[in-house]
Amino acid sequence: MTHRRTLQFTLAVAAAVAGAGLMLSGPISVRAAGGTAVPVTDTTVSLDSTTAPAAPATPAPAPDTNPLLMYSLDKVPDWNGSTLGQDLQTAGLDIYGYVEAGYTSDLSGRPAGGVIPGRVFDTEYGNHLQMDQLDLTVARAINLSDPSYLKRGWAIGGKVEWLYGYDAATADNIHANGLNFYHSWATQGSAVTSAIQNPLYQFDLEQAYITLALHLGSAGDVKFKAGTFATLLGEETINPTTNYFYSHSFAFGMGIPFTQTGVLAEYVPNSEWTFYAGITRGWNQALRDNNSSVDFLGAVSYTPNSQLTATVNLSTGPQNNGDNGHYRTVVEPLITYTPPILGNNLTLVSDTTIGYDGAGNASNGQSAGWFSEALYQSYTVNNYVQLNAREEYYYDGAGFTMDAFDYNPPAAGTTVQYGEITLGTKITPFPNGSLSKNFYFRPELRFDMADHGVLTNGKHYQTTFGIDAIYTF
Repeated sequence: MTHRRTLQFTLAVAAAVAGAGLMLSGPISVRAAGGTAVPVTDTTVSLDSTTAPAAPATPAPAPDTNPLLMYSLDKVPDWNGSTLGQDLQTAGLDIYGYVEAGYTSDLSGRPAGGVIPGRVFDTEYGNHLQMDQLDLTVARAINLSDPSYLKRGWAIGGKVEWLYGYDAATADNIHANGLNFYHSWATQGSAVTSAIQNPLYQFDLEQAYITLALHLGSAGDVKFKAGTFATLLGEETINPTTNYFYSHSFAFGMGIPFTQTGVLAEYVPNSEWTFYAGITRGWNQALRDNNSSVDFLGAVSYTPNSQLTATVNLSTGPQNNGDNGHYRTVVEPLITYTPPILGNNLTLVSDTTIGYDGAGNASNGQSAGWFSEALYQSYTVNNYVQLNAREEYYYDGAGFTMDAFDYNPPAAGTTVQYGEITLGTKITPFPNGSLSKNFYFRPELRFDMADHGVLTNGKHYQTTFGIDAIYTF
């Protein structure tokens, strides 16, 4: 029955997105085609000349710079003399995705059960090369600056995103409640639950939502999003193409949700301010809910110029199984700054996570709090190389959030402090090719620390080397 409901839900959203694209008279967004300027041909006719002037040269067609999937669809003719890709773009629809494969080695020794403690996605289960994610997205974006949208005053968009791979099956996985086809959602998050790894590669419906945008004239714009979507919280995301590293921070894996399901309003009064407010079913809840309450999701973002963005995210509400009385609250100040030095190629990020759960650890009845500060530095050397660094401190009060340490658990209710330093680089070997520029790989060296022996084989430290390769299409 769950499969049937999920399929109906996915098809309904996809149909709404596609239908909206066909109903509108013009595209909401225009995909940039790129290309070089064509020199102007002199067509002046001399009255003294007896030779007829040459016809103006026909400009060469602009090269197709679309990613591989839309590039291929641009080569498929349709019934009206255009191409399938152009038809999709005219309807405002875009189809794209990425594939990621990676490998992680624990240099501190073979970890118990083959799982590196404290990690999500890059857990090195079985010590093998893994296909982390194969992603396919169908989307209709809404461009708030598009003239046709401004004239009409409204637009409909949306997104459906499927994911297949190892990341959908690892401990602390991303399956939302009601969208898990493999085992009970209640058994997720435990590294010792063998059902999570069976099968090793799994499907996941990561996002499926519809958006409605309304232009309010001088008052700005408002967008409503309804469905399942990636959370607002976190500098890092499930999508690896928006991250600096292959591995993830402790806060991403343990301190915030992955996805949420509900209705979210986004108000953009001007180019500097953006406000979010919405109601969701809770952390990682979708077609089912682990309690009968909703939570609040909101944010305020301020971008005074192209160099600085400051955001405060907020999530609060009951999140524990069958518990409507105890609230879990996370406040996250997030600052991104590009200083006016080094050719504006340096980016600095501060991501602070402050969390509290009123119910806390059920085994001892304690409330619990957690805190994380993650700092990022990224410097683009040239089109080929980007240098990245991350430093993080994570405080896990009463041992509430770190349920990935089932192999080396401290005493129940024990507060543990963690730290990690990650150094890596992003290498794009063919940055000038229209299709090859979308391939890159990211080697990294990471050192984890803890004030209790909860890391590899009960140690206070662990060192890992990881590398992934990504191609967007």
